[in-house]
Amino acid sequence: GETLAAVGAANCVTTFLHPGFHLVAYPVSNGTAFNLAAFTRGEIIAERWSGHADPNILLGAMRGTAAALARLAEDAGPWAAWPIHTVDQAQPWTTPAGIALIGDAAHAMTPFAAQGAAMAIEDAATLAGFVAAAPADPWGALAAWEKMRRPRIAKVSRRGAVNRLAWHAAGPVAVARNLFLKWRSPEKLAADLDWLYGWRPPDGDRR
Repeated sequence: GETLAAVGAANCVTTFLHPGFHLVAYPVSNGTAFNLAAFTRGEIIAERWSGHADPNILLGAMRGTAAALARLAEDAGPWAAWPIHTVDQAQPWTTPAGIALIGDAAHAMTPFAAQGAAMAIEDAATLAGFVAAAPADPWGALAAWEKMRRPRIAKVSRRGAVNRLAWHAAGPVAVARNLFLKWRSPEKLAADLDWLYGWRPPDGDRR
């Protein structure tokens, strides 16, 4: 059979990893229900937010996986499909006219680091600080804010790309990934991502 790994703990986000898909399960409604989000290759969806999902696409991707997980996916429907879009992050986020794009409008990235909304919140908080600190020079404030944010966004985007490769790995790469996850303690895994989840705006970020 195919390699399948699970990452997570009770009452937390759990991710099931497989060469053809990965599935994320997490509690909602105060723990009375679970949301399932599955990622695999699918049909091209027109330019809209979501569409009807053909469950046979996911079931086909799950062929060879744990029977209980495949049964869960089959029984959990109906599924909705969301296309994954990104933007060219080389394009400017700010203009001399005083316009600033934040969040997905500026730097939409794949969801494999689950940081899209978090980056938008960081954008808004830091942008407010820059603008408030330089009321007489809004264009300069926007340009300085963009320069400060770009390295952080690029690093988060790269993390998402790494996750995608690791989560859909097969063969020896998947075996190495599973051993790493088995022997790496939760504390060390969390420490590895302190740069992401423990981030604070750098000192002096207000020009």
